[in-house]
This record gives sequence, structure tokens and C-alpha cells, in this order.
Amino acid sequence: MKQFRFRRRWLGHKYGPPRGVAVFRSVGSGSPDRVENLALSCDGLREWSRDHEVKLDDSPESLNELDEQLDSWNADETHHGKVDLSNEVGIYFGSVIIKNLEGSHWRVWPNGHPVIRLSDGKELDVTRLANDRLNHSGPGLGVLYIRARSF
Repeated sequence: MKQFRFRRRWLGHKYGPPRGVAVFRSVGSGSPDRVENLALSCDGLREWSRDHEVKLDDSPESLNELDEQLDSWNADETHHGKVDLSNEVGIYFGSVIIKNLEGSHWRVWPNGHPVIRLSDGKELDVTRLANDRLNHSGPGLGVLYIRARSF
């Protein structure tokens, strides 16, 4: 029975290969699962938004404006291969949550995958949520933000 528990622990989102983006740290650099200033950028998304007059000011309202434009960005193949859209949108979405929801912070799973930890302890895999939105199977970013705020 112990072997089954061990194997089960290493399977799943937190312990399997990271999806999309990963953060690696050196040993002894503070808490292994929490990162105060996670240096993830969404430069490709910000550049695209400037070119298409979408204002990304890290406010919850900007999520709705971005959400309205995501389908056109997803359809534009000029940046495919250069920018991973779900990572860029997920990182931006996570940044908005951290700046606007008290007690939220970046957390890094054991496999290096960054997530947002809310003040109540619930974790949001923002890159997965962004990927679901881009594949038209998930709710919009504004709706996701409202859900995060209500936890």
C-alpha cells in the first residue's frame, strides 16, 4: 500500500512535467514553494496589445478588454511559434489577480509550474485557465477574476 501512495503522490499536475512555463530556483533561496517577486513577463502580449490599441493596465477591467480581443489574436498566425499565447495571457491574468486581490501571491509547484495562491489557500493554475479560454471551452477572463475574488 505504501508504494501506491508514493506513486500517486508523484503523478498529477503538481509533480508531473510542468505545462507551458516553469520556474526553477537554486537550493536555499527561501521558501521552495512561494516566490515573492516572480519574474514572469508577458512582453509579447503587451507588445501586441499596444499595436492593437488594447490597454493592459493590470486592472480587472482590462481583462474584459483583452478577452474581447483574444479570438482575433489567437487567429493571427504571425506570432504563432514566437509567443505561447496561453502562457502570456495566463501570466497577465495572474499579475492582475496579485495586484488586485489582497493576500494572493505566486506559488511554485514542486515541478516548477507557477500558480496563484489566493488568501483562502485555493490555487489557480492561471496558464491552464487561459488555455481553456483560448480553446473556447472555458469562461472569459473577467468571469474567472470574479470567481477568484469571491473565494
